[in-house]
Amino acid sequence: MSSSYKLIDLSITLKDDPSPFIPVKVTNIDHRTGALEHQRLLGVDPEDWPWPGESFGDDLIEATSHSGTHMDAPIHFGPWTIPDKEEPLTIDEWPLESCIGDGFVLDIRDIPQGHEVSAKEVQDQLRETGYELKPGDIFLVMTGNDKYWGSEEYLSRGGHIGREALKWVLEQGVKTVGTDSWSFDRAGKQWAGDYLANDRDKSYLWPCHLLGLEMPYAHIEKMANLDQLPRFGFTLIALPIKVYRGSAGFVRAVALVSE
Repeated sequence: MSSSYKLIDLSITLKDDPSPFIPVKVTNIDHRTGALEHQRLLGVDPEDWPWPGESFGDDLIEATSHSGTHMDAPIHFGPWTIPDKEEPLTIDEWPLESCIGDGFVLDIRDIPQGHEVSAKEVQDQLRETGYELKPGDIFLVMTGNDKYWGSEEYLSRGGHIGREALKWVLEQGVKTVGTDSWSFDRAGKQWAGDYLANDRDKSYLWPCHLLGLEMPYAHIEKMANLDQLPRFGFTLIALPIKVYRGSAGFVRAVALVSE
C-alpha cells in the first residue's frame, strides 16, 4: 500500500453483543490445551514442543453471521415472493465490486431521539457538503452509536434514515451502504412502536430492510470510527466472509484516506 494513504479501522471487535437477538460467545483456547490436543490426536508429547507443555492457541466462536461488524446480503431481508424477480443474492454471491468504492459519510449524530431522516434531509446535507453521489459509491450513516457499544443504550439510542431516504440513495446507483448503529433501520423499539401505535400498520415494519426485497442492496452494520473519516475523499473496503448460502458475513471494514 502506498505510504500516501492512512488506514482507518471501521470495525468493532467480535465479542459479547448486548442484543438478546444475537448472543456471542468467544472462548479462547490456551496453548496448554493445544498441546494436549496434539497429544490426543497425533501422539506428540507435550514436553517436546519448543515451549514445553504448550503448542497452538485456538478460539471457539459461537455467534450468528450478524454478530460484530458484518454485511447483510439481500437474502437476509425476507423470502423472495415478488413475481418476475430473481431470488435474492446470498453473501457468498454478493459481488466484490460492490464491496469496494468511494465513500460518503452522512452525519446524523445530532438528530432527535427516534427521528427518521427524510430524503430531503439527505439531499440537503449532500448539497451543503458539496458531494454528489454516483454509481458504485458506498453510503455510510454516522449516528455516533459506536461510542455506546457494549451498553443497553447502543440498541435504542438516536434514529436513522428511513425508507424514502434509502430509496433515493439507491436510485443514485449505490449498491452498498453502512452504519455505525446496531441496525440500518431505526432501533427496533422505535419502528415497532410506530407499528403498534398505528393499529399494526405494516408500512412501519423494518422499512429499510424490506426495501431490499424491491431494490436489492447490501448494508454493513455495527461499524465504528466513522468520525475519523472525512465526509468524502476516501476508499472503503468491506469484504465479507464467504458463508455458504449466508444471509450475512463478518467484515473487517477499513478505509484508505489520502494524506
